[in-house]
Amino acid sequence: MASTLAAGLGGVLIARTLGPTVRGEYAAISAWFGISIMVGGMGQPAAVCFYVSRDPSRAPDYVATSRAMMLTTGALTLAAGLLLATVFSRGNPEVAIGYRIAFGTCILDSVGASYTFALQATDLRRWNVARVSQPVLGLVGIGVLWYLQVLTLFTALLAVAATMLLQLLWAYRCCRLTGLAPGRPRLSLVRPLSAYGIAQIAALTPAALNANLDQLVLSQTVRAADLGRYAIAVSLTSVPIPLVAAIGNVAFPRLAARRTVTEATRRLQLLAVLSSAGLAAALLLPLALVAYWLLPLVFGDAYRGAVPLLWILTPGTIFLACNQVLGDLLRGRNHPTVVAWAQGFAAIFTVVLLVALLPLVGVAGAAIASTVSYGLALVVMLRSLWKLPRHARGSGHIKPVVLENLATENKEVHVQVTPSRRRNDGVGASDAMPQEHHAHTTRRF
Repeated sequence: MASTLAAGLGGVLIARTLGPTVRGEYAAISAWFGISIMVGGMGQPAAVCFYVSRDPSRAPDYVATSRAMMLTTGALTLAAGLLLATVFSRGNPEVAIGYRIAFGTCILDSVGASYTFALQATDLRRWNVARVSQPVLGLVGIGVLWYLQVLTLFTALLAVAATMLLQLLWAYRCCRLTGLAPGRPRLSLVRPLSAYGIAQIAALTPAALNANLDQLVLSQTVRAADLGRYAIAVSLTSVPIPLVAAIGNVAFPRLAARRTVTEATRRLQLLAVLSSAGLAAALLLPLALVAYWLLPLVFGDAYRGAVPLLWILTPGTIFLACNQVLGDLLRGRNHPTVVAWAQGFAAIFTVVLLVALLPLVGVAGAAIASTVSYGLALVVMLRSLWKLPRHARGSGHIKPVVLENLATENKEVHVQVTPSRRRNDGVGASDAMPQEHHAHTTRRF
């Protein structure tokens, strides 16, 4: 929640100071950076957490191997981002520099993720401090730039990059204190880390794309000012996502630890779904009621056009919050492919609606498309969850790890596999994975 608050306050400063156009450019850079980090990460945040939990005796080597892998994928992501910066910026040389600054931090984020999410398996207090440190320090940096009257698109991006470096150093120090570093990269550990990571990417990519597809498309089709207003509506409606995601974070390991499906399992599923919907509605409906007066007051009259977008996105974000919890429930039942299929189908539906609606109603078409697609994914996943037979423990695709020391079988493994919370493009660049990543994933500037 601290990450959300810090990112939100930083977003307010950027929006009020720089206006809708620059805010839209900032949102576009955030969207593409988040997707690149998710793809470049290759599911390693979840993989390293899983194997550090399951095999503590080799934890330092798992962390070192994951770090080496992330250096490679981070470098490839950086190279691709630098090459595509001109395309993403639509020929604007100043915005292209902003993209290059963002993509230049890919390696920092990739390496930092190996250390940060290893801590999730061993020391939740240090893990939480590590992942909150960057958004909080980023807010401080944005605040200092605003106070000195030097806040621009470039200085904001540089401040976020600097705080990502500080987060990496802090996470590494914590890993040394907890015995997770230093370790030795081992070729024999590349295969299990890669297999688990690829399975995670296959399951989480459709959800992340579906959550970010609207802004990715708008970044290339509408004016930056229109995207800036849309991004404000998205950021405000995303406020309950981290709170609701906590429900899935609790339910996932409990379901994963159960060998059989009982009435208690079904009660847990029902309670998680109803709680997620109720909590999201309780936070978003009052916001929608006061948005007509609140948005111009907080962000300025230039953002009054974001009000109807917020109204359209409100039911969609309630659906999205439920989807995150449903995804954790299905993954806890070892059915990640159901999540991937539902979100992939919804993403295709989003594309169709965007093509049909953008020429007719402009940026509001993206809000309509997102809301409808989130609702569709909700129906598909909810129906699939309740139709699972009592004996169903999953189609697999993520095979259980067999260890020599069977005592570790009774250890509860807390692996965050949800996409990074949705599109929080304030000052926070890293957070729990699919935002961002994520699934809350994906992690964003």
